[in-house]
Amino acid sequence: MPFSKEAALDRLNEAHRAGRLAHAYLLTGPIGSGKSWLAERIAALHLECAPERVIAHPDLRVVQPESKSRRIVIDQIRELEHAIQRKPLLAGSKVAIIHDAERMQPQAANAFLKTLEEPPPGSLILLLSTVPEAILETVLSRCVETALRAEEKPESTLEEQVILDALKECLIVDERPGVAGAFRLARAVQDILSEIRERIASEHEDLLRKETARYKQASDSSSWFEERAGQVKALVEAGALRERERVLQAIFDAIGGALRAQHGLPVQNPVIAALSQRFSAKELLRCLDTLELLRRRLALGVQESLAFESGFLEMITVHESFHSATLKR
Repeated sequence: MPFSKEAALDRLNEAHRAGRLAHAYLLTGPIGSGKSWLAERIAALHLECAPERVIAHPDLRVVQPESKSRRIVIDQIRELEHAIQRKPLLAGSKVAIIHDAERMQPQAANAFLKTLEEPPPGSLILLLSTVPEAILETVLSRCVETALRAEEKPESTLEEQVILDALKECLIVDERPGVAGAFRLARAVQDILSEIRERIASEHEDLLRKETARYKQASDSSSWFEERAGQVKALVEAGALRERERVLQAIFDAIGGALRAQHGLPVQNPVIAALSQRFSAKELLRCLDTLELLRRRLALGVQESLAFESGFLEMITVHESFHSATLKR
């Protein structure tokens, strides 16, 4: 049975206090269910540090897809295994978090089986996945699964409200949105993403500075900082990609909400209500198809600014083509 992230944390806390915490967990659930939130808090509990500092802890290792194919490759797993085998630096144990575990290449997953089954004493391995059925059965059998349920959608964040305002400006206020509207929408989205990236980088850099000061009291090694700085850079990139997906999902939700409104479901947000009146069902479906194409382009590594500009141009062209056809009729 899927749990809320808070209920799952309570259960794992209880297992930790009773000394029954397993050495490997698979945290599953849809996007937004709190898998990363839960993993960081369990890691903090195991490493005996505050949750807000755990991501910069020298005894935590984080792995996520980083190759051009967005896969976790065997070299990443080997580096993780070496890190787990080394003696802890500050804590009495080590923790490994693997995001998007379903993205492990088969060779990487097979190479990880022995460590997953018999990690060093005190080690904790946390695998996170939205698609656990895509993970090798040999990996699944070595983990205790904790399934999380989707959380109720919260009130719009500031970024999401800015997205809605941009959609209103470019798709509702303008009688004929055109190229200028598409570029305004692309700029609004990129401005939001730039602010988010700067915030993520600032938070990680601040934690790294604090962790560096603490670590220097425990060791004179100079290699740790370079290794940790590289990991923080990867974490910033991964965090920025996750936030980009969240911002893109806000646009999907707005268009999808407009489509649902046309089928009689209640809508409270005035922008979504206006979108449902401005666009036909066929236009909204075409917009969703265009957004899905934009998402695939971003996943393939197309330059972000170019992907957004071309994607929004195509989305607005959908409306213009339908508008022209209506005038002709």
